[in-house]
Amino acid sequence: MADLMTGLKTDEEKAEEIKRWWKENGTSVLAGVALAVAGVFGWQQWQSHKVTQSEEASGLFSQITNGTTIDRAGTIKKLESDYSATPYAAFASMEKAKAEKNNKIAIEALRAAAESEQVNVSRIAKLRLSRALIADGQLDKAASLLKEKLPSAYTSLLEELKGDLHLAKKEIDQARQSYDRAILSAGRDSVEFLKMKRNNLGEGA
Repeated sequence: MADLMTGLKTDEEKAEEIKRWWKENGTSVLAGVALAVAGVFGWQQWQSHKVTQSEEASGLFSQITNGTTIDRAGTIKKLESDYSATPYAAFASMEKAKAEKNNKIAIEALRAAAESEQVNVSRIAKLRLSRALIADGQLDKAASLLKEKLPSAYTSLLEELKGDLHLAKKEIDQARQSYDRAILSAGRDSVEFLKMKRNNLGEGA
């Protein structure tokens, strides 16, 4: 029993051990807590910044689309430079390309939009870029873009563009086939323009 009792520590001894441990490790513990708190605070600040950026970019983009901006070109440039981390920068580039009469400049704007980190935005930009490249006669570059595998929602547009590419290459049979696939995959979407493209090629041999 005496041996057992000597093996037990008194409250004072336990308190002394805690004090010694804290003296040796307290600084690192406090530093770790401070870093953790700073990390959480920094993350919250960053998330808040992203939300603010997105809201501001959305407002600027709305000015472009509804025609309320006095300086359309300047607003587009501001979105591209100051809000590049948001999808609205890519949207602005696509708006720039849509209104641009110079096909070379439009292509550069679409290339910029295609670099978006937003996957769906990038896909749309690439499809529009391929159309611009076909119109500009850069058929090999367009063909390279159209090789990308896309979800089924894009099938009709992808096949239409492939039809345009084949037509530009004077590959009429392949163009007919692509337009036919575009029409079949369009579902309930309007296909009148697609049918017109297809009918212009006739039925073939």
